Amino acid sequence: MKSEKKRKYGLWRMLGLLPAAVVAAGLLLCFAARFTNPAILFFPALAGLGFSIWLLAGCIMVVIYVLLLRKRALLLLICILLNYNNITASIRGKGKPEPAVRDWVTPDRFKLLSYNVRLFDFYGEIAGQDPYGQQSIKQQLLAYVKDQDADIVCLQEYYESKDRSFSVTPFLRNAGYRHITEPAANRNFHYGNVIYSKYPILQQGKVSDLSRFDVVFADLLIGKDTLRIYNIHLESNRFDQTDKAFVETLTATSGNGKHYLNGSRRLLGKMKRATLRRNEQVQKILIHAQTPGAPSRVMICGDLNDQPVSYAYGQMRRKSFSDAFVEAGSGFGQSYRGFYPSYRIDYMFFKGMLQPIYFDTRTADYSDHRPLTAVFSLSEPSAEK
Repeated sequence: MKSEKKRKYGLWRMLGLLPAAVVAAGLLLCFAARFTNPAILFFPALAGLGFSIWLLAGCIMVVIYVLLLRKRALLLLICILLNYNNITASIRGKGKPEPAVRDWVTPDRFKLLSYNVRLFDFYGEIAGQDPYGQQSIKQQLLAYVKDQDADIVCLQEYYESKDRSFSVTPFLRNAGYRHITEPAANRNFHYGNVIYSKYPILQQGKVSDLSRFDVVFADLLIGKDTLRIYNIHLESNRFDQTDKAFVETLTATSGNGKHYLNGSRRLLGKMKRATLRRNEQVQKILIHAQTPGAPSRVMICGDLNDQPVSYAYGQMRRKSFSDAFVEAGSGFGQSYRGFYPSYRIDYMFFKGMLQPIYFDTRTADYSDHRPLTAVFSLSEPSAEK
């Protein structure tokens, strides 16, 4: 009789440990995500996508177990603390206030705007903010860029027809952006990534064959200093209408096991291929940024298409690049507002004698991404190590 009671007690004890073990495993995989190449092991990359859920579950369980005087609270607390860098990269407290124009229009400061503009809504897929429908999304977006009055503008998924029937550059030239990098070109249109600058461009080029939108860079002369800035748009998951329809069925009652299995395989296959491709692209960009003769001040900004709990992000940080959001941002910094849950996938990385004195993820809804804006100082070193 006693042995039967012991077995029952042991079973309940194991069941009681199971939730803590699952959450601890998820948090450990998130910790490993920054350091584990997905080409070797893909599980940490998948776990990283749900980092906020793992973290919330872990915090709730720690409180419960502390109140119940359970030792497993210590296990979860250790797993949470291991993710300190992931936490600071995912959520910030109160950011630095936006400086008045008179405070950043100085020789040693510049304002930067980075925005994935989704082809300026060329295909008419975005619901605009103009209640009277008097302006197209492109007109509203360009007016927004002009109103931000940044010194440097990096646009991803840029589009402009060669015959100027769908034009962008003339408007921005009139707004003061006299210096422009050369975008990729097809027979009838320009597309990809482009840098508009109020500062002279000393040198420009591309890191080609990385994605549909080649990475462009420009060495800008700011006063007596040179800044190299890369405008990136890395491999996307390329989810299509079939994938979106499958996700919608996950919350419906219809469907069968084979349907869910095939749909899941399709999604995971796309995610894995894109993740591996992004890691290769990041390596090539970092190698290019270290070429002999490159300026000591370097920025890499744009659409990484990956969230902070990822190997691609980890590569950037391990190469001494700081994250403007971490140093000067606030909140969660979600920059994507499209198909899948909102993540921070757009960034401003930097190293050298640079320091963000302000950073913000704007709430403009002219694209499926939100714009990033920041004010940097050229005379202060990064405070982050």
